[in-house]
Amino acid sequence: MTTSLRTRGTSDGEAYVVRGFNVSAFFEVVAEVVAARHTSWKALAKEVGVSPSTLSRRGRGRCPDAATLAALSAWAGLNPADFVVASNNRRTGNPLAAISGVLRSDPSLAPNAVQALETIIRVAYASMEQSRRTTAPVERAAQPLAQAQGT
Repeated sequence: MTTSLRTRGTSDGEAYVVRGFNVSAFFEVVAEVVAARHTSWKALAKEVGVSPSTLSRRGRGRCPDAATLAALSAWAGLNPADFVVASNNRRTGNPLAAISGVLRSDPSLAPNAVQALETIIRVAYASMEQSRRTTAPVERAAQPLAQAQGT
């Protein structure tokens, strides 16, 4: 059942979003937790107190009710707010701070492992930012030339 829940979205492969909640992403992460805990969807349903058909409804494109969402979130250690699609008007938080918080809250990670992962992620972000800064002026400078040439 993990595969079917993981691969279902909309017919064109886009995320299934209901009233700003990314149902596809939520269930993809829950599927990862199910796999990591070496359990099944049937066992998960029993553990959180819902019927297996409640979970399989997601496979048919239905959003869980609030109680099921809360139970699944608590079981998987997820914050449902993390799956709310931000509008363009709303300011998003700092992704590095969010990642750091998640890493530091993981009891299975030793402090030195957290520091190593944070360093890797900071370096990757800095590299992407540097790349963005160096390519953006070139792209902006090329725009007037392209417009002048009629392309």
